[in-house]
Amino acid sequence: MMTRVKPSDADRPSVLGRGLSAAALSALLAMGSTQVSAQVASPVGQEAGQTQPRTDPALAEKPKDPVRVGPLAPWATEMAARGLTFDINIYDFYQANPSAGLRTGEQSNSAYFVLSMSADMQKLAGITGGSINFTQTFFGLVRNTNLASDIGDTTVGYQPPFTPNNNRLSLLTWQQKLMDDRLVIEVGRTHPDRYYGLPPCNSINSCFQDLFYFNAGFTSPLFGVWGANVAYKTSPTTYIQAGAFSVNPGTNALSGYDFGYERLAGVLVMTEIGRKTDYTIEAYPGRVSLTGFVNTADHDDNFKTVFGTSKGLNPAAPVLQKNGTSGVVLTGKQTVWRADGGLVPNATPTAISFYTGTGYAFDPTIPIRFNSFFGVLLEAPDQSRPNDTFGLKVNWQRLNDNYTRFLADANFISGGTGAPFSRDKLVFEANAHIDLGKGVILEPVVQYLVNGNSFWNPYTARRPKDGVYGGFTLVVPLGTLLGLAPG
Repeated sequence: MMTRVKPSDADRPSVLGRGLSAAALSALLAMGSTQVSAQVASPVGQEAGQTQPRTDPALAEKPKDPVRVGPLAPWATEMAARGLTFDINIYDFYQANPSAGLRTGEQSNSAYFVLSMSADMQKLAGITGGSINFTQTFFGLVRNTNLASDIGDTTVGYQPPFTPNNNRLSLLTWQQKLMDDRLVIEVGRTHPDRYYGLPPCNSINSCFQDLFYFNAGFTSPLFGVWGANVAYKTSPTTYIQAGAFSVNPGTNALSGYDFGYERLAGVLVMTEIGRKTDYTIEAYPGRVSLTGFVNTADHDDNFKTVFGTSKGLNPAAPVLQKNGTSGVVLTGKQTVWRADGGLVPNATPTAISFYTGTGYAFDPTIPIRFNSFFGVLLEAPDQSRPNDTFGLKVNWQRLNDNYTRFLADANFISGGTGAPFSRDKLVFEANAHIDLGKGVILEPVVQYLVNGNSFWNPYTARRPKDGVYGGFTLVVPLGTLLGLAPG
């Protein structure tokens, strides 16, 4: 089920299911175990998915003998020569809502320990271009998984997932590269977030497109689903891809190995066409992708019940089901200024980039009709710190009219005023991506919410308050520090 009248914890996505930054998990996990920690510290503009063919020759031409430094480096180098590579990455998220949302002054923390392995089947079994990719995630340092209900709003900050299990199978796929790596096929336990609408911004805590996670029905990419993706590089800078992924309600409550207990509600079909370059190709590089999706699963029409009244006025009333939903998302980023004027070869120049992620839903019964964010990034302001970025962003979201009426009715029967909810919501944001050394990254973010909604907690007498959200993400490439992965 893509949406629920009152979303349950078991269906709640996390920031890890909402799309991440250039240093974020959707790109990190997508790239395979030996590339993950390197991507953490890589400059802005080097986004790439594992099965999305590389359009960046400089990145594609990896060194044949990558250098590993650390206590496990000799063993890891030997294993890599045999075809097995390993990595470990840690992501810790802290967040607080001092004045925004339904219950203010709350705090939350969640940590993810992501263990990855890749098996090169050419070295192991002589299968050219074949590989097996595996990722297992362990959850720890979890405090207050109820922050989504404390805030209520669909968009603000990072809202931790419900994780009743302490670990989860995140990735188990066969990947096959053909035609000199121009054609890439991946099948198995995976996630559409690894391939589609890769985020153009640089803050794990807040860079996501809601239409993917509330309308298309994405779960967290750490909660893998059955799927297959095919991508073809039409030129050194352009690609097309298509994929199909299962829609499994309540996947957060599963371990990923309990295949027989999953309920298949539908199929998510996705397509994308895109172009991207970097500083090795253009002085002022950019990227753009157009993504379309169709989700065949039924979803609730929260306003129209079989009695013709709002579900909010009668929570026990059966709700009309609508079959399928669809939408499009445009994602883009463009460098517009360089301190050196673009005259000096530099893979990490001091530069300013604009970016956007804009999506429209064709379905008036789904909660979100339109979502668009626009931001600006100052990259590498100090050339001695090429991985640092500082940014500003504004996010505008419009709910469907019937959903705002449902929220007002739900508030009224819960003892609230029942006052109308605004269809339009704004989130103003300042963020940073700071390299602490040795690949360790700190990403603070501060947001101000205007006209928030109560999506995650509709049946409450409280009304969401405009106000401040703050948090940070700490990324530790433990595999690189130990010598499992090259630096």
